[in-house]
Amino acid sequence: MKKLVLSFLVLLLFVVSTTYAPAPATAATKYDFKNVNWGMTVNQVKKKEKSKLLDTTKIKDISLLEYKTTGFRVNAKLVYIFYKNKLVRAVYEIYPNDSSKTTMDKYYKYFSIKRDLLDEYDGSINFKDGLTPGGKRVLYDSEDVEKDLVTGAIALESNWVIDKKKTSISLMLARVTDAVRLRVIYTDYNLKYDLDELIDAQKY
Repeated sequence: MKKLVLSFLVLLLFVVSTTYAPAPATAATKYDFKNVNWGMTVNQVKKKEKSKLLDTTKIKDISLLEYKTTGFRVNAKLVYIFYKNKLVRAVYEIYPNDSSKTTMDKYYKYFSIKRDLLDEYDGSINFKDGLTPGGKRVLYDSEDVEKDLVTGAIALESNWVIDKKKTSISLMLARVTDAVRLRVIYTDYNLKYDLDELIDAQKY
């Protein structure tokens, strides 16, 4: 019975969610993300972004700009990531530092955001949301999903490639360090290197 109720609530979120993505660029705009383009410098993005700046960080070749903002109708933190002073990624973290939001709150919001992105960009490029620590796509048990997310046994991820293959989007709900985090990650799709490996190598 519990499994049926959980499945129904997820389905309901798919049905009632309305499109309100935080203005990522589409094929009809001249920007790659919001009002900025991949390859812009730190100073160029600072001039464009009007949200409240929280922090700036530089670790070797990686620079970060962190802003307090809203995304997908809720409070969010927006992080711009630069490699060698060129914008390569932008990340919305949904419900940052909000201890009142449970793992299941984030789980339901994951599917609400997924509905928004499906409405905007049609189908994702992966069929299964479940992702093991080893990177294998799996069907997951919705009855155990809270426990599995908290322990890191699974993550949820959906992916899109948009804007004539200029931008990739990854919607991810996963345990990161000490908490389950919900993020929407926009990345320059035409990078000639593995950005995640570079970031790990520089201990970001």
